[in-house]
Amino acid sequence: MQQKNRPFELSEVQMRTRQLADGVYAVMSTDVDETDHTATNAGFVVGASGVLVVESLSNGRLASQVIGEVRKVTPLPIRFLVNTSFHGDHCFGNFAFPSQTVVLQHEATKRVLDTRFEQDRSFMIGLLGANAGIEEAVARSADVTVTGATSLDLGGKHVDIDHIGFAQTDGDLIVRVREDDVVFVGNMLQAPPPAFPWLLEGRAEEALATYRRLYDILDENTLIVPGHGRTMGRADILHSVGYIEKLNGLAREAREKGLSVEQAREALAMEEYRHYSMYDFIHLQVNIPAVLTGE
Repeated sequence: MQQKNRPFELSEVQMRTRQLADGVYAVMSTDVDETDHTATNAGFVVGASGVLVVESLSNGRLASQVIGEVRKVTPLPIRFLVNTSFHGDHCFGNFAFPSQTVVLQHEATKRVLDTRFEQDRSFMIGLLGANAGIEEAVARSADVTVTGATSLDLGGKHVDIDHIGFAQTDGDLIVRVREDDVVFVGNMLQAPPPAFPWLLEGRAEEALATYRRLYDILDENTLIVPGHGRTMGRADILHSVGYIEKLNGLAREAREKGLSVEQAREALAMEEYRHYSMYDFIHLQVNIPAVLTGE
């Protein structure tokens, strides 16, 4: 992966906490208000009986920052840690959490971490850079797996964890704080507009169905914490829906017209999305090939 495609320099990332509701916090990069794509978001929920953390981030240093942010708020034990996907920037810091913390993942996420951790670590080093702490990560997969929906009672805070379909991985989870209508969605929503979905595994029609389902199950007051960047609202999901709808439609037209690969790439340029900083890499190099091949 070329340096110019890196959305941020991992070794320079510093995290800070933002309170979203009573006992509900997002942990975000300090530059979250300055760019359209930042380091991965984490978060935590504090109940009377303990804490649930969402995401452990890319390495031990950032995981320790998340734990430190929790400790600024409460001395209660970190009872649960949820990873929304197998991507290393969401779970490679798991090893830094206390051994008593119960790790929850979708069974597909656990399967990937158990069988191809070294492969994925090499990918993340290529994406985010060497000597930034990823090399020291130790695989730690789920103690408990989630396949559908489950709920956890933290004492006055009920956290609903659900798998509503494929968006970017087979194991995408959403984590919703019931009392406060705050939902952490991981890379199901990459970042607020102008960001659009990263179709790293293709399957654009499946992803589109999941985005529509997410829109349907939330309400207009839901506060969304995406995988990266600032918080979002339900209406922002329509930006991702519209992007995939247009991308899929143009790909179908290109195939029906029998366009060459180069002609099809030109037809799918979608210049109106160019103001997203990751447009050249994600739209041109990842998403267009994904929909043209139908993978």
